[in-house]
Amino acid sequence: MLDTAERANIEAQLRSATKLEPDRLSGLKLLAETWAEASAERLNAVYAAPVTIEFVALSAFTFKAAAPEIASAVLATTVRSSKWRETGYIVAEASLANTLVEAMFGGGGLGEPPAPRAMTKLDRSFVEVALASFVEAANPVFETVAPLDMTAGEVLAGAIGPALEERLAPDARAFLQLTFRVSIGRLESTVRFALPEKAVVPHRRKLSIVPEEKPFEDAGWAREIEEGLSHADLEVRALLDEKQITLGEVARFTLGQTIVLDATMESLIIIECEEQRLFRGRMGVQRDSYVVRIEERVDPTEEFIDDILAD
Repeated sequence: MLDTAERANIEAQLRSATKLEPDRLSGLKLLAETWAEASAERLNAVYAAPVTIEFVALSAFTFKAAAPEIASAVLATTVRSSKWRETGYIVAEASLANTLVEAMFGGGGLGEPPAPRAMTKLDRSFVEVALASFVEAANPVFETVAPLDMTAGEVLAGAIGPALEERLAPDARAFLQLTFRVSIGRLESTVRFALPEKAVVPHRRKLSIVPEEKPFEDAGWAREIEEGLSHADLEVRALLDEKQITLGEVARFTLGQTIVLDATMESLIIIECEEQRLFRGRMGVQRDSYVVRIEERVDPTEEFIDDILAD
């Protein structure tokens, strides 16, 4: 049995292994830039003058009703998905209404920014449509990398902090916050999208990679390299089992001694290539030889967590 200290240490290591670091999610940032462009394209299809939408920043954010990002919001839309249980949201500042109204009626945004004012029903309708368009624009952008399948949910106005606090589970308030700038001329505003961290964790590896531009390829040269590599000799091993024993037991080994392993005839054995675990297989006999039938691939993440638990 693990004592309290060991259990706490294991839990801390597991939390560290699943912790998201925004600076390392380069692929997510690249997708966010494409998301901004797709959102602008949707909105500009109906506006008389085009708005510009830019991805500004990606940060870790733990929801608090009094946080400045929430306190400055005047309208929010909850976001749900069939891919995850947590609730996300997208929030807008009051200045977004002025920016969108300017674009809708063909203004260039060149005058002085208007003084703060209460939102009208028309303002609210423009902002609601814009936030829903942001949510819808994300789905095709993320589809091939990390499908989100998001839909815009409930619209919240007034005191956004308390309203969101009622709707967010206490254990589901860790988010990745994506910040976008919406502008036309001298008018600009900020839109913030809160994506639940738990929705991103399964796709962390893919979202950390920036796709490289495909270089020019010489088909003949590539074929020669491929053929050369296909004839390279590699060492493949089938590992029946591993057992921890003391140094004293090793020192007392004698010829003819039997070592009892935990593996059985039904156990899956590890198949390694150049000390890299690749597959698990089941051992059998074919004529006079032992054989291994490959059953499943080794999941590197699962192996990493197993190693932590074994320490």
